[in-house]
Amino acid sequence: MRFTKFALAVAGAGLACACSPSSTTAGNAADTGAGDTVSIRNLAETEVARPAREPDRIAGRLIPTPSDSGSRYYLLRERKALTDTHIAIIRQEHAGRVAYARAEVDCDKRLFHVLGTGPNRALVETNIAHDGPLRPIKGLPLREELARYVCEVAGTPLKAA
Repeated sequence: MRFTKFALAVAGAGLACACSPSSTTAGNAADTGAGDTVSIRNLAETEVARPAREPDRIAGRLIPTPSDSGSRYYLLRERKALTDTHIAIIRQEHAGRVAYARAEVDCDKRLFHVLGTGPNRALVETNIAHDGPLRPIKGLPLREELARYVCEVAGTPLKAA
């Protein structure tokens, strides 16, 4: 009986630890003041990015981003989701580093959020970025430029503000 209670206590403590957020993640969110957002502009400067290598360049369409002239953004893939939004795989190149983001765009409601990030295309398809729900792009010029391009490629122009 005593062993059973001990085993249950240990299992409960292990479950509580496994379900609670990691202190590192919470600390990073507090340090950036971002809470549950992902910065597309600085993605290539994070631990998600990797050094760029010439042979592994994936062809994509260059996205014009006047608000961020220090980086180059490429649309690698766009597909329509079941919810009438569009999912885009975007590659950022900045200062010899590369990062990928999987973003969701709602062209009719002018909403955007990052679904996943990663150092390569395979991982960006499966990683989760914890960027929160779709949010308005008003006042976020880079997200608006990316959303506008994705919507144009999808054949659904971004609604006027």
